[in-house]
Amino acid sequence: MDLPHEHVDAAAFDLTCDGTNLRDRLGRLRLLRGANVSGRCKAPPFLPFDDPTWFDVLADWGMNVVRLLVMWEAIEPERGHYDHGYLARVAQLVRAAGQRGLAVIVDFHQDLFSRSFGGDGAPAWATRPGRRRANGRSWFWHYGISSGVRASFDAFWRDQGGVRSSFVAAVAVTMRALADEPAVIGYDLFNEPMGRLRDLVRGRFERDALSAFHRDCIALRDREAPGRLLLVEPTPLAAFGAPTALAELTGDALVYAPHLYDATAILASRFVPRLSTFPPSLARVQATASAWRRPLFVGEFGVLGGIVGAAAMIEDQCARLDRAWASWAVWHFNPTAQDWNDEDASIVLPGGDERPWTAALVRPWPRALAGTPIELETASARPWTLRYRAEGDAATEVVVPPRWLAGRPLALTVEGADADHDESSGLLRLRAEPGATVRVVLRR
Repeated sequence: MDLPHEHVDAAAFDLTCDGTNLRDRLGRLRLLRGANVSGRCKAPPFLPFDDPTWFDVLADWGMNVVRLLVMWEAIEPERGHYDHGYLARVAQLVRAAGQRGLAVIVDFHQDLFSRSFGGDGAPAWATRPGRRRANGRSWFWHYGISSGVRASFDAFWRDQGGVRSSFVAAVAVTMRALADEPAVIGYDLFNEPMGRLRDLVRGRFERDALSAFHRDCIALRDREAPGRLLLVEPTPLAAFGAPTALAELTGDALVYAPHLYDATAILASRFVPRLSTFPPSLARVQATASAWRRPLFVGEFGVLGGIVGAAAMIEDQCARLDRAWASWAVWHFNPTAQDWNDEDASIVLPGGDERPWTAALVRPWPRALAGTPIELETASARPWTLRYRAEGDAATEVVVPPRWLAGRPLALTVEGADADHDESSGLLRLRAEPGATVRVVLRR
């Protein structure tokens, strides 16, 4: 592992929300960059990999966060009976990530409500009967055509038979099991929440059922995991540019956490820059986060199912996310051969070899900014440029992954600050007088 233990970014494990910014205990603006781990969790053994040293890869790339998928089915396989062995294995993974400087967001994941319908998430006992079962990459359409999926979501949101109450109880059990794990910085309590199509289109689902659920989640977090971030997701329609009808939520340490995917690229199986839905979708979720005065964390983006031009697409998306000063977790890091529904979305192949678009994700970025951001330009066609107005006496930290340099020397230009580049860790530290305008240019 290239990242020595003494360079572990412990400050990333202690974050607070300050308007649209995440801040660490030194008052610095913080960004989170990492990956979902992983789609393998959607089926037995419900864990991303058997060997936790796979986290070394993400740490070597300079990432500092993972969105760790957990499954209600694995936590509560029988109603009222919790699998504490599974939760202990999750805790071991959390500790392994933390030892490598990776903060953990625990994601209660679901697709199509349950494996009973070809998806993942809920145990079979929490579902309603249904005939249609998804198979393969067209699984998403079963949100609309599977009567079992629709009925199960209806029962969940209405808490029929106490199903939603059982889920909340399982979340509480999980939070208690991870209460003493400092690497856990937050929780995402429902991946891509869905309701009936007509209620989604009219905004009724988000205004009523989903907003009420999020309010309950805030109360649960405050009771069981005070101080941890709570990531609030809209429906997956926001990933493709639809406005959200969620009620503005009140509470501390809340992060707006939509997903973003290029609908045109998915439908055409090709990246067409002038037709991409990603830029307007990003602008919309930025506007929502700004209006709510909440930090923005893009919980998923990436390549689904063999898109032609994927490397250029991810390069473009990462540059746009950088300009937006957005935190993110790419979908997904799965170095195993177990691929859910033939999704073919991992940023590495089975065994860990890189995909054509992997390199675009491994890029310099300011993980801690002691000041006010002015500019962050990272598009590969231009020199990497950071500008900010310095505040306080803490150091700004820029991650320069050795993988990005690929053995080439770093050409560094710094104006307005003293710089110290540690080649072994890939960390560039900058110190400036308060009020100074700092400009950093990186070339390779």
